[in-house]
Amino acid sequence: MKVDGPRITVWVSGLILLSLAVFLMQAGWSAASIKTGIDATGRSSLLLFSIAFTASSLQSLWRTPLTIWILRNRRWIGLSFAASHFVHLALILAISLCFPEPFLSDQSKAQWVFGGLGYLFVALMALTSTDQAQKWMGLQNWKRLHFIGSHWLWAVFALTYVEHTKKGPLWLYAPLLVFTLALIPVRMAKHQPPGALHGTTN
Repeated sequence: MKVDGPRITVWVSGLILLSLAVFLMQAGWSAASIKTGIDATGRSSLLLFSIAFTASSLQSLWRTPLTIWILRNRRWIGLSFAASHFVHLALILAISLCFPEPFLSDQSKAQWVFGGLGYLFVALMALTSTDQAQKWMGLQNWKRLHFIGSHWLWAVFALTYVEHTKKGPLWLYAPLLVFTLALIPVRMAKHQPPGALHGTTN
């Protein structure tokens, strides 16, 4: 069966929910298991976001069947990211309600505000991920929203993994931080002239 278009979002969302359900049934409902789920969905969100965020750059740098498929399905990969991140939010709300301390005490007001705006952007970008929304908003306004929103979300991921790296374990979070930071130069690479990418001049 060819996985393309909306099927991508359905399959990805289903796999995330199924994996989470199996894990919670085995581990039980506790603050520790919910935190594990939060970390796992944070990483799945980062992976899906990074693919959508760099799709056009990857296709420009390495034109392969895979990168062509990614660019063609970037909308659905982005919606898969939105689904993963709202599962992430559901787990944050669950631990806040069921096991509020010390989870809430560990979160700063800045984290809630910064992350909350990130979720606003996720919702707006998901709701406008249609051709009709693009026509209604106008191409420039649509591009502006998705540019600002995607870079805001990148900043949220980067700052999150800076904090995680400080707390450790370093072996787990340092590579994720480096991976997140590397997304910007990859995204910017498509705007460089061909000679600059290969270290040559005309």
